[in-house]
Order: sequence, then C-alpha cells, then structure tokens
Amino acid sequence: MKRFLIIIACIFFAYFLILLMALEKSEDHPRFHTSYPVPVDADTSMSEPGQYGGRVLIGSIGDPKTFNPITPSGRTSADIYERLFSTLVSRDRITQEIVPALAKSWEFSDDNRELTFHMRRGVVWSDGVPVTAYDAEFTYEVIYHPDIANYLRDAMNVNGEPFVGTAVDSFTFKVTIPSPIAPFLKLAGGDDVHILPKHILKPELEKGTFDSAYNISWPPEKLVSCGPFLFEKFESGVKTALRRNPNYWRVDRHGNRLPYLERIIFVTLRNFETEFLMFQNGDLDMLDQIRLSNVPILERDAEKNGYKVVDIGTDVGLVLFWFNMKPGTNKSGKPYVAPYKLTWFNDVRWRRVVSHAVDRKGIIERVADGLAVPQYGPETETNKLWYNPNVVKYEYDLDKSRALLDSMGLIDRDGDGIREDEEGHPAEFTMVTYTGGTGVTANIIKDDLAKVGVRMIYSEVEFKTLLVLIHDELTYECGLIGLTPGDLDPSDGMNVWLSSSSMHMWNPNQEKPATKWEARIDELMRLQMVTLDREKRKEYYDEVQYIISDQVPFIYITTAKAYVSYRNEFRNISPSVINHRLLWNADELWKE
Repeated sequence: MKRFLIIIACIFFAYFLILLMALEKSEDHPRFHTSYPVPVDADTSMSEPGQYGGRVLIGSIGDPKTFNPITPSGRTSADIYERLFSTLVSRDRITQEIVPALAKSWEFSDDNRELTFHMRRGVVWSDGVPVTAYDAEFTYEVIYHPDIANYLRDAMNVNGEPFVGTAVDSFTFKVTIPSPIAPFLKLAGGDDVHILPKHILKPELEKGTFDSAYNISWPPEKLVSCGPFLFEKFESGVKTALRRNPNYWRVDRHGNRLPYLERIIFVTLRNFETEFLMFQNGDLDMLDQIRLSNVPILERDAEKNGYKVVDIGTDVGLVLFWFNMKPGTNKSGKPYVAPYKLTWFNDVRWRRVVSHAVDRKGIIERVADGLAVPQYGPETETNKLWYNPNVVKYEYDLDKSRALLDSMGLIDRDGDGIREDEEGHPAEFTMVTYTGGTGVTANIIKDDLAKVGVRMIYSEVEFKTLLVLIHDELTYECGLIGLTPGDLDPSDGMNVWLSSSSMHMWNPNQEKPATKWEARIDELMRLQMVTLDREKRKEYYDEVQYIISDQVPFIYITTAKAYVSYRNEFRNISPSVINHRLLWNADELWKE
C-alpha cells in the first residue's frame, strides 16, 4: 500500500509539473501592456493598497462552455466571464447593497418608470475603443433578440412587457418600464447584465453568428472585454488563463490602477476530491467549495501547510422536501397522486406531522459533522436584508406527530406498526431524490417516521430524470432536493411562490390559487414587486416567509455552514457566501 501511494504521489506531482510548464508558456500580446489614461471618474477601492504581481491557481470542475456572458453556459463559464466583463452596477458581497460599477451614478424619474445611468468617462475596451452607452443599448438589443436564447429576457420584463434601453448620448443610458417595480435597478443593470462591445459583436449578431461568438475557440486577442482581467489562453481539460487588464476602470487609494494580480488560472479538474487533494499538496492556492467532511482535515493541517481555513457563516443553499399536491390526472388519465393520499397531503396537519418528525439536529451531527444549522423557513440568516427570524419552528417532537396523526384519524388498525385511514389505506408515501444526493438524510427521516407509524419508501433517480418528474410528468408523491437562490432579493422567488408558476413545486401551474394562503402569498409577492419603500416591502416578504413556515408546503431541513481556504500570502481576501466566495473582489486581491 505504501509503495502504491508513493507511485500515485509521483504521478500526481509529474502531472502538476507539466501543467505548470504549460501555464508559463502563454503567449504575450500588446493588449496586456498597452496603457491608456486612467478614467477621470475612475472608481476608487477602499481596500488595503497592495503590490503588483503574482498569480492565483484555483480549481474549476470541468471546462467552460463559452466566454459569452449572454448565452446559456452554467456556473463554470460564469466564474470566468464574470472576471472578463463589467456591469452597470454590482452587489457588494459583504454589505449586500447595490454599488456603482460602469455607471458612476443613477437616478429614477418621479414616477419611477425611468432609470437613468451616468457612465464613467474614459473607460476603454481592451482594444482601446471607448466604452459608451451605445454598448449598453446594444446589450439590450441582444437580450431581447428573438433568435438569442438567454434567461435574462424572462426576468427583465413587467407583466410581459420588456425593459426599453436607450442611449441618450455617449455616457447616458436610460431604461424605461411600463410600471414601477422594486428590483428595477438590480434587473436593469445588475450583476447578470454584462455590457458587450458593440463594435465587435454587432457584426456577429447581423451575420447570425452571435451564439458562437466568444466561444472557447475564439482567438484570445480578439476577445475584447473591459473587466479586471483579459482572456489569455484556454486548453481543454487543462486550464483557462486570465491576464491582468492594464486599463481597468478601478484604482486604489493611491491612484494605482487595479488589479494587482498578474494572472488568474482556472485549473480544469474532474471532481471536488481532486481539487481538495491538489490544494492539500500545495498545487492550488484557493478552495471556495469545501465538503464539510474535509473541513477537520484542512483545519488540522492549516498551520503546517501555510493556509487559512475560514468559517464564513451559513450558506444560502437549503435542503428541503415537499409533498405533491397537484390535483387531476395526466395525459394518460392517471391521477398525479392517489386521491386518498392527496387528501392527506393537502391537510396541513400531515405536513406538520412530518416536519415535527425531522430530527434536524441529528441530521446535522450525522450528515454534516455538526457543521450546519436547522432550517425552518425560505431564507437563511445570511440574507441580511430580507431574512425573517420569526417563522414557525417545528422542533423534533414525535409525540406531537403522533397526536396530529390521531386527530386525522390515522391510527394503527391492525397492529402492524403502520397507521391506516378509515378505508384501510396504510399511511405511507414514496420520497424521490437524485442519485448521490441526500440519501443519508432521507433514511434518517424514514426511520423517525416509522416510529410514529408512517412508512416512507425512498427512491433515487438520475438528476435529469428527477427534473422531468417534478416539472413535467408530476407523477410522484414527495421530492427531496437542495436549492440555491440565484439572488438574495425577494423578486428572485417570484417563479417559486406565485401559484401560477411552473416552479411552484407542490402544485404548479394553477389557473387560480388553490388555497386562501396561496392567494395571500400571490398578493404579497406582487405587492413587494411594486412597493418602493424597502421597510414596507420587507413587511410583505416577512409575512410570506411566515405563511410558508406555518403552512409548510416546503419542509426545510438544514443549511450547511460555508468554509473557504486559501494560502497565507494572499491579502484583501474578503470571503462571501454569495457566488465567487473568494474571487468576487479579485481586482483588489494581492499576493505578498
């Protein structure tokens, strides 16, 4: 065994030496050195001024699919193109407030239907062409183009009417909507709306080749962008290398141009375990996704191996399950759910029975090694602006579960340990989840439900199959998944909480609300979308969170704690549980 481990270590080290040599052979190009004047209204970072040079090696699970920020691509691609491009405004990952980016300021019209952005002067694309409001106007043209598939078009509308973006002049961009909405600023210019170079991509749009523009085969010297880093090199299965943009529009307190780092190199890996091993061996500089089972190992070796392990608080992701309450039949005439089970699932007492039977603390100890917290509502405490701590909390209490089952007339009529209804149907259901997901958690729930006389059958399917089952076929009884919100604003939940939505998973696509409490949630969610007073808006969303916890259409289980790790020589690290935990402020990082 010892000889085998030595051989594996040698192979691993040889691979890394080859990779390292490949990284050093990146072609140089004038665009990495050509300097244009600093914008007169450059944004100034308040972080600790640093020194230039150095690089970051960070893992990336799989290759990127594109460097185009508009076309669908997935998280791996986004990790890269969000370092290449800039937006009009951004969300500070620590304060969670919206802050200026390419737009130095903005204002709303008196009726809140017009939003005017004032863009920084002197910002240039990597080929020296000025960044102007006409680039923002072109970006809107792409988003609403009928032949360009993208998710932004679905979000950037009011009752089906699109946002209208117009360049008033070179540095003034105006967005108009048919009626006021609260997340107007976030949707119109936030972190998802990356501004594109019109002079480069307009010809691609006219030729009908926009979807393939800026793909992974695109020549690096022709990939024009204006973010803190520029695309340098891509090698499939090996790496994606980014190089410092010498003409970025931010400076430090001394007026020195950001960023400090010379390179960010995303090393392509197959899985998180390989990433963990490479970090442990010193072959990577950062870990921004850590399996909880690996945290004790990292903490044990941190001082010896020269890195930090940081607990950055509770994650924004949730583990939850729900019962299918969809009435009616599918195309073949089969009920989505057996009618007698549908009666149970629609009874709030049933859902409370099951929630009281979830041993959240036990799950935390056995599944998460104690590195998680119980979850009872739709938001975690990490969401500083919108979290409601005063939701209904269903403590682990099997006696309450038994009492509620008795009140429903579900009792053990034949002495076999499983309760039955008056017609003799056993109190049982099937929970389905994806393969390799949350099996241990499901089995703990199954064991506790058996103690109160409810039989739970557990089934695993491939993730794609699960998506078809819960969104299309709907012929299942109970689903268990993990969910991570795309944004912390309540508007991000519209597609889940509205009863008419396809993502309203317990009973999707309702023609009208099936219950009074769902009707109230519809009303509240629509109110929060058009209410511009933040305090009043929070009151509405607090009530939504309370109703969800009281009626338990979703049974929340746990939220994991989040950890990151990085080498000691890095400065200005400011970890956030929101996307890009360690690289969200890559332009401010420096290496001692």
